[in-house]
Amino acid sequence: MNNRERFLSVLNFEKPDVFPLMEFMGFWPETKSRWVNEGLDERDDLFEHFGLIEAKDVPIDFNFVPSFEEKIIEETDYHIILRDKVGCTKKIEKGTSAMPHYIDFPIKNRRDFEEIRERLNPLDFANRYPANWTDIVKEYKNREYPLCLNIRGPFAFCRDFVAFEQLMMLPYDDMELLRDMMNFQVDFIIKLWSRAIQEVEVDFVLLGEDMAYKTAPMFAPELFCELVAPLYRKLSNFLKDNGIKNFIIDSDGCVSKLLPMYLASGITGIQPVEVVANMDPLAIRKEFPMLQMIGGVNKLSIIDGGRLIDDEIEKVKILVKSGGYIPSFDHSVPPMVSYQNYKTYMTKLKKAVGN
Repeated sequence: MNNRERFLSVLNFEKPDVFPLMEFMGFWPETKSRWVNEGLDERDDLFEHFGLIEAKDVPIDFNFVPSFEEKIIEETDYHIILRDKVGCTKKIEKGTSAMPHYIDFPIKNRRDFEEIRERLNPLDFANRYPANWTDIVKEYKNREYPLCLNIRGPFAFCRDFVAFEQLMMLPYDDMELLRDMMNFQVDFIIKLWSRAIQEVEVDFVLLGEDMAYKTAPMFAPELFCELVAPLYRKLSNFLKDNGIKNFIIDSDGCVSKLLPMYLASGITGIQPVEVVANMDPLAIRKEFPMLQMIGGVNKLSIIDGGRLIDDEIEKVKILVKSGGYIPSFDHSVPPMVSYQNYKTYMTKLKKAVGN
């Protein structure tokens, strides 16, 4: 089996010849910098160094064409405030890869949305697909790695381009606008991917949909059922009709209350199963035995090390045995994790999965 086959084997609740080890959300740049200071050869690729496989994304541009002109508004020794290519104004702290602080967003009303739509022609394949697309398609036919279609979902479209406080009030202030934006994004996805799915055998879809806080979703399950679930079903049917079986939601936070609705809408899996946001992968597996999961390794436990690493490994053993589960940090590996602790974790993880 190659890495692609091993990955798909796990998602199909089968047992591969060698378990595919992944760090699905990768590493902070500062993490490698720390580890170099702690003994890692700076020439080493972290994925190769630890024997991790990587999934690749089909390189289709799903942002604005033309993009907004980037503009620096303010710069100091410590930060930069700029308007980026998607029209958002944000404050970026220098010397860190941490999330920026967002200040302003391009959609404030229906007129803004209608203007934004002019930059989102999904059938503009000449600008959205790579110039060497034919060569890429040929490469994919002989690949040995998992291949993903990755895009923002309907809720994420609104989150990315509308101020969060305004978005949370839209169900009361302008439900029609909210519904129109979400429907537009799903139609955009289907038309944008219409070429790719005919020419490429895609292994899974990853829908970016951060929609939860630490303890609960950002909106009531009833509102999810009304607004979002029908759109997931539309996407799911589109994917199934085109031979794509694995439909995974990428959402930080606690989405436990949404899991029954995910499954009913055609979602097959979740990631990163954020333990620090009250996501318990063992409890989820017990309640939803056929839900695919990627993630679920508590990064705080690996930071602290010692017996807490052993506790994570024991959890992983149970989940791997149940099938449909690939262990990975419950977000990117942060620089608070020492090189020694990560090496210890990986050594024990390989033994736990039988590699």
